[in-house]
Amino acid sequence: MSGGAAPALRTAAIVAGGGLAGLALLAGALSLGSNALAILPVLLFGTAALLAWTGRPQWLLVGAVFFTAPIDISKALVPPIAQFYSPGLYLTVGHVALLGLTLLWLARRLLVQRRLPPFGRADAAVLVFLALVWFGALRSPQGGLAIASALSYSLAVLAFYVASHAIDDPADWRMLLRASVAVVLVQAVWVALQFVTKLPLALPGSKSQTGGELRFGGEGFAFRPSGFLEHPNALADHMTLVIPVALALLLLGRRRLPALVWWAALLTLGAAAFQLLLSLSRGGWLSTVAGCLLVIAVYWRRGLVRTRQIAALAALTVVAVAVVIAAYPSILLRLTGGDDRALESRSILNNQALAIIRTAPLAGVGFGAYNRAAYETIAPAFALISPEYQQSLLRLVVHNHYLLLAAELGIPTAAYFALLLLAFLRLPWTVRRWQDPAMYALAIGLIGALLAQLIFLNSDNYYADIRVYLLWLMLGVLRGACRNGRRDEAAGDAEAGASAPVPALPVAAHPARPEPATPRLLPAPRG
Repeated sequence: MSGGAAPALRTAAIVAGGGLAGLALLAGALSLGSNALAILPVLLFGTAALLAWTGRPQWLLVGAVFFTAPIDISKALVPPIAQFYSPGLYLTVGHVALLGLTLLWLARRLLVQRRLPPFGRADAAVLVFLALVWFGALRSPQGGLAIASALSYSLAVLAFYVASHAIDDPADWRMLLRASVAVVLVQAVWVALQFVTKLPLALPGSKSQTGGELRFGGEGFAFRPSGFLEHPNALADHMTLVIPVALALLLLGRRRLPALVWWAALLTLGAAAFQLLLSLSRGGWLSTVAGCLLVIAVYWRRGLVRTRQIAALAALTVVAVAVVIAAYPSILLRLTGGDDRALESRSILNNQALAIIRTAPLAGVGFGAYNRAAYETIAPAFALISPEYQQSLLRLVVHNHYLLLAAELGIPTAAYFALLLLAFLRLPWTVRRWQDPAMYALAIGLIGALLAQLIFLNSDNYYADIRVYLLWLMLGVLRGACRNGRRDEAAGDAEAGASAPVPALPVAAHPARPEPATPRLLPAPRG
């Protein structure tokens, strides 16, 4: 290290370590009511502050961000205790890890590299949407609770920005994948325990205190585990992000990936499918199937899988589904039996949302003000149901995120959000030649996960909660993977020269790659 860089690095370490220690104290102070929240963040960020002197703090914090992201242990900073419901502001363990990573990355970039934080077109497009959220919050009749809800949404957008730009080193990418795999596997064990005991087994600090019991009319009932999340549908949402990525890595084959990567993808796919099935989320099932079909279609068009391989995979899937239904008939009952009026409730809530939208189609009723508007605007469908049923529905928000955005922020903002997500589907095609097979598989898997999210948003009550946080974090990883692919492409072109272009990847007859002596979860870029 040069003499000039060493003092700057030491200064960055002091700033980052002090900030991380402060975050640790904050997390502990906010978590006095929960032993898990009081201990885990302090240990995590105390270790991070110590490692700030060793040169690898970001490696640890990247792992912390992605391991804790789907763990819904939180402390209410601004609880939703007003007369009408708004999401409020909850600080999760994942948020604390994200703030630590943000602080460290900014300190290193400003003090060591002496560069301003990057800001590209995608950042600008996302910032426009966040500005619309804040405009809706500032004019919302919910007042301070709406501001707190907008702060919660801002943390999700911060996750997008940091994941887009802060993860550059191959070691950080490997840690990202390892942490993501680890939390899926650990959660699978927890889900199995919940399923066997028929108890929620809620973590300290979790808001999930009741079991997700589902009755199929007079045909029986089933217990729906929620894992480390608040609701079984949130567990399914997490799995819609995992399964397409695991499938993309698996289908790339052992010839193109180190053996450890391929077997890890297989294990993760099995564990995630197990959790998705037990969640009994029909929207999650449909969304995941759509995301996986997109991955298979892209691979088939690129020549990475053949028609006979797809046919074999389809046959294997049919056999697996038959075996699973025979072993756990509740899966079939979930599709054919009663559903506790879930579909009827969703239809009435959609009718209510449309009535609210008609009152303010352009600007909406204000961010976080849906519940207030529901009491003020009575849906026509309410005339057909009992007063008791009406009161139970008034405690809910519409189970369609696009309608929720249209009701609170206006139809133009909802359309902008949908178009923004659709634009991210094109990102992998901004890289002409992928140098790293694993990074290519990650990008294709993530657009499969994004398609799954686009569908799932139609059927569940996403708000400013952990599912929105996971969505924006996933978008940041997708953008970061494609940015990494473009950088490797430019480096490969510069090395090969104009007279000897680098072969495009992927191709149908890609040569077998020798496995490294020490297999790594994500191979380092060649060259």
